[in-house]
Amino acid sequence: MNKDDKNVEQIIEELTKEEMARMQKQAQKQWRKIPFPLSLHDALNRYTKADLDGIRKYLEIKNASKLKKAEIVHLLEKNIPDHLYPSVLLWDRERFNMLLKIAENNGKIMAPDLEMDEMEYLRHTGFIYTGTWEGNKVFALPNELYDPILALKHDLHVRATIKRNTKWIKLTRGLLYYYGVLDPVRLIQMVEKYMKEPIDVTMYFKVIADSTHYCPEITVDTDSFSHIDVLEPKEVKREQQLKESIPYYDFTEKQLLEAGAPGFVERNASYQQFVHFLTQNFDMDIEDADMIVEECTYTIKSGDSPNQVISYLSQMLEFDSEQLVKAVMDKVIHLMNNTRGWVLKGHTPDEAFGLEKKHLQPMPETKSNSKISGKTHSNPSQKVVKIGRNQPCPCGSGKKHKKCCGK
Repeated sequence: MNKDDKNVEQIIEELTKEEMARMQKQAQKQWRKIPFPLSLHDALNRYTKADLDGIRKYLEIKNASKLKKAEIVHLLEKNIPDHLYPSVLLWDRERFNMLLKIAENNGKIMAPDLEMDEMEYLRHTGFIYTGTWEGNKVFALPNELYDPILALKHDLHVRATIKRNTKWIKLTRGLLYYYGVLDPVRLIQMVEKYMKEPIDVTMYFKVIADSTHYCPEITVDTDSFSHIDVLEPKEVKREQQLKESIPYYDFTEKQLLEAGAPGFVERNASYQQFVHFLTQNFDMDIEDADMIVEECTYTIKSGDSPNQVISYLSQMLEFDSEQLVKAVMDKVIHLMNNTRGWVLKGHTPDEAFGLEKKHLQPMPETKSNSKISGKTHSNPSQKVVKIGRNQPCPCGSGKKHKKCCGK
């Protein structure tokens, strides 16, 4: 290691320490003792002016950026109850049920294990507050919101809207999980197909945009929607356009709703076989093996070559024979041929290869459209993923790597 490398490592270590210290300070603030019963005034007073501004922006209360803290507290205390109903009309079942659960439990529940993005979102609504009560971390509601929230449980319009939003969000996540990238027009057409009815486009975009703040599985650009795992959406979209002879794979509604669950990974037979192989041939448990195969699947969906996948595996595994290397390569090839790729519009290479043969003019061959063979090439790329996307980000933010520095 040269001097420059040491300096870089030292800088990263110092930044990580600073970030960890900031997180600890933030946690102490979020989980300090909270009184019960809790009034909306007291709940808001616990926040800094910056926190209050976050609530104001979420509720879209304008012309208040220059107000002092006491003035913002008074403004929010007056406005939050009125914003409950329209805000909930953008939510899905998960968030709505959490709100009901707190109200039905006399205004507090044991704090669930949430991602940092989810926690920050809930705090910015102005409806849910965090703190420690009798030594336990809790989510709490102000007294003024109990009855209005409980009334929503029996509101037929709210319940129908929550059900619709939940399906919109899951279908959208599922479509983007398999296709990677979609332009807004095509996305709307596909969602309408599975909803079996026209959708209110403006409301749909509001619901999806709001959901990305709570659970950022979707990235919204000016001309496309993409899955959070897609690092280069424009490149994926370009390669999709080159494959005119390949239609978008026709998924069932059930497949898309399942894929719409946060953190979903399709663990097909080839995936499970690879996991089993790793546990049998290397000193690791199922959890570690699954993490490795998940990373392999991600690189495959991104369009990486067999050599790039093997390059990643060489960082994670210790090979003690050529025979073992060949066996791993066989599993990689099998996984690649049965993994649905973004540039293949949701098809596997096996399926795309079959579609290509049906046309007189073969489609342009790229690194992703041909059936993968077991041959490797010299001078393999050294592109290596050393940090799992679902592992904590090394910067110390507390977020998953893919939702932080891995974007």
